[in-house]
Amino acid sequence: MSKTKIISSAILATAVLATGLALPTAASAKDWVEKVEVTRDGIDFKPIEVSANKNGYTGIKSKNHKFLLGLYARATSGERIVAMKVGASGGVKYFESDDNRWTQDFSNRDVGAGSKRTVSIHYDATLPINKIYWFGPNPKQACDINLKRMMQKGAKKHQVLNQPQEIRAYAYFELDAVAARKNKAAKGWNMYNTTNQRDGYNYEVRVICNASGAKVGS
Repeated sequence: MSKTKIISSAILATAVLATGLALPTAASAKDWVEKVEVTRDGIDFKPIEVSANKNGYTGIKSKNHKFLLGLYARATSGERIVAMKVGASGGVKYFESDDNRWTQDFSNRDVGAGSKRTVSIHYDATLPINKIYWFGPNPKQACDINLKRMMQKGAKKHQVLNQPQEIRAYAYFELDAVAARKNKAAKGWNMYNTTNQRDGYNYEVRVICNASGAKVGS
């Protein structure tokens, strides 16, 4: 299972030397955010179901899915975690708009009101199917791929469709954590005096490719 670590900084240079060279930034994201991680936090029993008929798989039957997310961020000594944002897509950033993507912000009391160096949150996110960002094929596409693979191995199409098949698909989440200096963490922090770091995670989901209603070819 792949895991991506994306590091970015929200610190902006505010002055320019007489020579025309930009002053170095006060810190980098690595300096202020020691670790950020989004993972599955718990056992996700419920599968996403895909419907079928005698001709093949027709679509995703499930309307939504609950994801059990563990959100973790740790700032370096002298800094505090002041905000986090988790989203079902790539490029999640706390200070940027969501562009109709599913996201959830955490700030103020959610993260200790700027008093905590380490923040750990369990969050159950129930997403409509059309808001899930799939890493690779979506569940219906994964069922189609499985059907093709089994037929290539010699199975008849009706034999596959007459039985439920269990496979896996992967939903992608990113967590962006924001850190500020300790003396700015309670209040007075903004995008210009903070740094951020992101982590991505491929969340494994059980998929049931349902059997077709018609027992053809048997």
